Amino acid sequence: MRKTLTLVLLLIAMPAFAHPGHDGSPLQDGLLHPLTGLDHLLMLLGTGILAALSGRSLTLPVITLATMLCGALMGHLLGDLVGVQSMILVSLLVLCAAMLLPQRQALLAMVMPVFALFHGWSHGVEATPGAFWWFSAGFAVVSGLLLMAGFAAGCWLAAYPRLQKVCGGGLLAGAAIVLAG
Repeated sequence: MRKTLTLVLLLIAMPAFAHPGHDGSPLQDGLLHPLTGLDHLLMLLGTGILAALSGRSLTLPVITLATMLCGALMGHLLGDLVGVQSMILVSLLVLCAAMLLPQRQALLAMVMPVFALFHGWSHGVEATPGAFWWFSAGFAVVSGLLLMAGFAAGCWLAAYPRLQKVCGGGLLAGAAIVLAG
């Protein structure tokens, strides 16, 4: 019971995952944002991979991107939300589980758009208020490209079940780095 309580408290009290690079134009900052945060990078590539492996075609990446944009608008309009960073970490753990438990991939793929809402919320909060739309356009373009790159990688990985496990381990290592950061 103590271990569970400790884990819950750590997840609730996690610091924000700060992203460097908000020094340029709003569009440039938006373009770089998904690439400078390991949490977003892993989620986007992982969701694309999961879409291919679970047979979700491009529907999952499109819905994920749309949900992320809705979350960004909510973050922009409503401000910070307690637990957003915890949900971002949980999204990485779900992706790890999906890679390591192939029989659960289809089920776990269905929840990724929910987690994308929280990733987007984080984007919306981090955007400069007066430049939200330019920033969002930039992060939407790069996020879409990362989802497609993940999908292409997932199509290739479909033929290599052992390599899927290695990718799951890599995602788990990435999640540990995000948690430690």
